Amino acid sequence: MKSNKSKGLSVEAVVATGVGIAIVFLLKRFLPIPTGVPNTTIDLGEAFIAFLGAIFGPAVGGLVAFFAHLFNDLSWGDPWWTWIVADGIFGLIIGYSRNFLKLRTEPLTKKKLFQFNLLQIGANILCWGIIAPLGDILVYSQPAGKVFLQGITATITDVLSVGIVGTLLISAYAKTQIQKNRLSKD
Repeated sequence: MKSNKSKGLSVEAVVATGVGIAIVFLLKRFLPIPTGVPNTTIDLGEAFIAFLGAIFGPAVGGLVAFFAHLFNDLSWGDPWWTWIVADGIFGLIIGYSRNFLKLRTEPLTKKKLFQFNLLQIGANILCWGIIAPLGDILVYSQPAGKVFLQGITATITDVLSVGIVGTLLISAYAKTQIQKNRLSKD
């Protein structure tokens, strides 16, 4: 018997991607919290990217992060491709948390939240502490001291944003799900 499941994104995932891009764009564009380091803000959009990735997986996380960041940059002027690509990679990586969180079918545990936060810390270090600054040096010939300061600042603020707001969003969402092992016969 053939499976009716397609290999592409579900309608639900496509809708989540579109809505997610809009929400993350609005968070990035209208709620940036200055850090004191040029072109670096506390970004609540990253927490929402992590939330969507945890529910819908890497494709949605990556697409939302990439396009929301692109549209945000375009709203200010020119796109800064190294950070757009880094954000897409972050969304892709954090989306793999769906594989162990299993928010729709299993209870959320402290161990799973710990694993999620380990993953997001690693993804943030890789994307903002390494990929974005090295990209800025190689593509835009930016001074290393400047871009690594921006990258370290973004890493710290995004770890906190995802660790606090992202964890709260995931925890609240998990409480709304009816998990298989919570069902009982009447």
